[in-house]
Amino acid sequence: MYHFTISDALTGTDGVRRIEMDIRPLDAKFGAEIIGIDLNDPVDDDTWRTLTDTLYANRIIVIRNQNLDKATYFNFGQKLGDPIPHVLDHLRMPEYPAMMVVGNTDEKDKNEAIRNGTVLWHTDQSYEEVPASATMLYAIKVPQVGGETQVCNMVKAYEDLDDDTKTRLETLQVAHQYGRGKLRPEEFRASPILTSGQQEQLPTFYHPLVMPHPITGLKALYAVGQSSYAIKGMEDNEAVALLEQLKDHVLQEKYIYRHKYRVGDIAIWDTFQTLHSGRMIDMATDESNARLMWRISVRGKPDIYH
Repeated sequence: MYHFTISDALTGTDGVRRIEMDIRPLDAKFGAEIIGIDLNDPVDDDTWRTLTDTLYANRIIVIRNQNLDKATYFNFGQKLGDPIPHVLDHLRMPEYPAMMVVGNTDEKDKNEAIRNGTVLWHTDQSYEEVPASATMLYAIKVPQVGGETQVCNMVKAYEDLDDDTKTRLETLQVAHQYGRGKLRPEEFRASPILTSGQQEQLPTFYHPLVMPHPITGLKALYAVGQSSYAIKGMEDNEAVALLEQLKDHVLQEKYIYRHKYRVGDIAIWDTFQTLHSGRMIDMATDESNARLMWRISVRGKPDIYH
C-alpha cells in the first residue's frame, strides 16, 4: 500500500502552480484516488506525468472534489488523448460532440435500453479500428442507490493465467463488432443502434487478445466483453467457448473494483488494461436518486508523451 504527497511552490517563470496532491490507494485491490488538485488551475508537465503514470500503474484513478464547467473538463480530457465522438450520435452533447451525458434524468433516459445500455462488460471503442485508450466520467449528480462503475483488472487476470494458456493466447486475433458478443443473464444489451448510418460505421475489426500497453508494454487480456464474437482461424463454437471461459476467469471478484461515485469525482480508467460495466439504475424520481455524468473517451497518447 502507498500514500504519498507531491507539493511545490510556483515553478519557473510561467506561473504554473503545483498544489499539494495526495495519491492514496482506493479501498480495493487496485486503483488510486487523488486529492488536493484543482483542475481549474493550469497543470504543469510534472503533474501531468504523475497523473498518467499513476493511471497506468493502477488501472483506474479517481480525482476527487472537482468543480468544472464543460469547457474546462473537455480541455482536461484532450490532454489525455483525442476525444472520440461516439457512433451513437443521438447521445452526443450538442455543444461538445465528443462528450456524452450519462444519467437517469433526461427524456432519453426513460428508454431503459439507453439508460442501462452500459450495464454489460465492455471495452470502449474496441469495435473500432483504433480503440479508446482511456475513458473518464465526471460526476455532477450521484444517486444513493445504483449507478456505480465496475472495473476489472485485466493485467492481473492475464498474469494469473498459466504459461501454456498465455502461449496459446499470445497470437490470437479477436473479431469485434458493436454489441455482437454473447451476453450474460444479468447484462443488458448495448445501447441500441438507431439508424442505418450508424450501422454503416460499425464493420468488424480485429484486435489482439493479448494487448501490450502502448506506453508501458505491460500485457493484458483485451476486450472479452460485448464486442468480441469470433477468433481468426478458429471455428465459431471453439472461439465462443474460449471467449466465455476467459470472461468467466476475468470476472472473478478478486479482479473487480466497484466505484461508488461522489459528486465532483472524475474517474478515469485505462481501457487497454481494464474491462468495465455500469450497474443498473432506475429513472430518477427526485434529486436523491438522480444521476448525471459527463463522459469522454479518448484514443492515442496523452500530450505529455508527444
